Amino acid sequence: MAFVMAAALAWLIVRTKHWHLHLTADHPGLGPQKHHEEATPRIGGLAILIGLMAGLLALRALTGEWLGPVPGDGIALGGLLLALLPLYALGMVEDLHQSVSVRLRLGLSLGAGALAWVVADVRIGALGLPGIDGWLRAVPLLGVVVTAVAVAGLVHAMNIIDGANGLLAGVSLVVFGALAWVAAQFGEVALLRLAVLGAAAVAGFGVLNFPRGRLFCGDAGAYLIGFLCAALVILLVARQPAISPWFALALVLHPVVETLYSAWRRFRQGMKPTEPDARHMHSLWMAVLRARTARGAAPPWLGTNAGAAWRTLLLAALPTVLAAAMPTRQGGLQLLCVAYAALFIFVVKRLQASVEAPEGTVDVTQPANG
Repeated sequence: MAFVMAAALAWLIVRTKHWHLHLTADHPGLGPQKHHEEATPRIGGLAILIGLMAGLLALRALTGEWLGPVPGDGIALGGLLLALLPLYALGMVEDLHQSVSVRLRLGLSLGAGALAWVVADVRIGALGLPGIDGWLRAVPLLGVVVTAVAVAGLVHAMNIIDGANGLLAGVSLVVFGALAWVAAQFGEVALLRLAVLGAAAVAGFGVLNFPRGRLFCGDAGAYLIGFLCAALVILLVARQPAISPWFALALVLHPVVETLYSAWRRFRQGMKPTEPDARHMHSLWMAVLRARTARGAAPPWLGTNAGAAWRTLLLAALPTVLAAAMPTRQGGLQLLCVAYAALFIFVVKRLQASVEAPEGTVDVTQPANG
């Protein structure tokens, strides 16, 4: 039901865009991170939210419970929605008006994380770092701050990777799938069901987002996905002490590394850490593919935009899949995080060198065909 409703609403949004495009359009050329060629609705997050709600209602109708007949699971669904909806609403305002300040978006995402700590028990109690873990246990307020920063960080990290057709949807499907797999191994049925519903809703939206990009997720959709991923993995680690806190980081490692590396790169270049640019991994892949085509190579499979997305996704999925195979092995997860960060930097620098080579130089701010 979540997939069907999300796909149906996504189709309806695209089908009726001539009625609302003056409000919902993401216009090309308004920023260096824009890689499309025509005005496109950016309210795909609405389809994801409605799909998720439809899935929950169907589950309620079939089982009599919001997350199924699982006594004692203790998932505060109402609390999760209470923490999410103000953040989602702000994202929708940004999608319609594109005028919300970065400071307000960051502040509300931090507030959503703190509120989730209070009303939904989304609480980070350990980081897998002995010295800091002692402080987290001794000072509850520190746990609130760490949780708020983690939730806000992932919310905005997911928004950052939403720059190529299907990339955010693909990354989140892998994350939700890994979450569902690990939750099933530990008997966390409620978390399993939430992860499956999230994946189904995102997949429904993805039908119109990949490969042609007829509908964009928008800030609201990215915030919803980021918040849900963060809440589910924090709950899973908190409820199952055998699972390492490093599993949570490894699960979403690509968007986290992309965000941190981008902020560091911009700082070194004298830019604001939040200033948009076209130097993300997926952006560099687009530039490389355009350069190859300009030199006479055959157009990439599925087009430049989608081609950059699936190439990035192949790398981004690695730490998530490997983390799902060893959620309790803290040493292995730590090594995985370090190794992927090094691999990410290596690949980005190789792509950058290819773009800047004399025979491959292209303007990375130009939209990607296809």
